[in-house]
Amino acid sequence: MNWYKVIRHDNTVIKPYIADKGDLMGVDEEDLWGGTPLVADWNEAAWIKASTPEDDGDPDDALQTYLHFPIYSLRLRRALENAGIGGIQWLPLHVLRPDGKEIPGYSIANIVNLVEGALDLEHSDYDVYPPDYFLPERVGKVRGIRIPVLQAEKLKGLEVVRLMEARAAFYVSERFKEAFEMAGCTGHSFYAVGVI
Repeated sequence: MNWYKVIRHDNTVIKPYIADKGDLMGVDEEDLWGGTPLVADWNEAAWIKASTPEDDGDPDDALQTYLHFPIYSLRLRRALENAGIGGIQWLPLHVLRPDGKEIPGYSIANIVNLVEGALDLEHSDYDVYPPDYFLPERVGKVRGIRIPVLQAEKLKGLEVVRLMEARAAFYVSERFKEAFEMAGCTGHSFYAVGVI
C-alpha cells in the first residue's frame, strides 16, 4: 500500500479562511501530538478565530490555522468515516469569523496512532539534534526529516499515523488520500513517501 506525507495548507481555495488566534481551554497543543485520545480534558467551548477581515475567506476542509494539528470540516470527516478510516478522535471546535459568527461543523482530528519505529532510519534522510543542543534530552534524536522512508510492517492495519521520532508531521494511507480526493476536499496535498 502507498503512503503519503500530508502537506498542510496546500491545495487551498483561492481566498482561504485563516485562523490566527484561539483558546483550547487548558489543553496544550502538544497534547494533541501525543497519540492518545483526550477524554476528560476536552472542553467543547474551545475556539479558534480569524481576527482580521483579510483572513476571513472561504474555509478549506482542512482548515488553515496557527495550530499544528489538523482541523477538519464535517464533509471531510464524513468522507473519512464512510471510507472506514480510523485512528482519529474527533474533538468539536468553534471556528469563528472576525465578527464572532461561527462556521459550523469543524472538529480537531486528534490522530491517536503514534507509531514507534515506523521511520526507517537506515534509508531516510534526516537531521538529529547536535551534541551542544540546549535541551540535553533531545541530543541525538530526530530533529527534522527531509526524505522519510517508512516500514510497512509497522503500518499494518493503520490509515493515519504520527511517528514517535517526529510527531509534528503525519502520514496517511492511499485509502485516506482517495477518500479526501473523491469528496473534493481542499486544504491538503499529499507527497508519496517510500515504504519498505
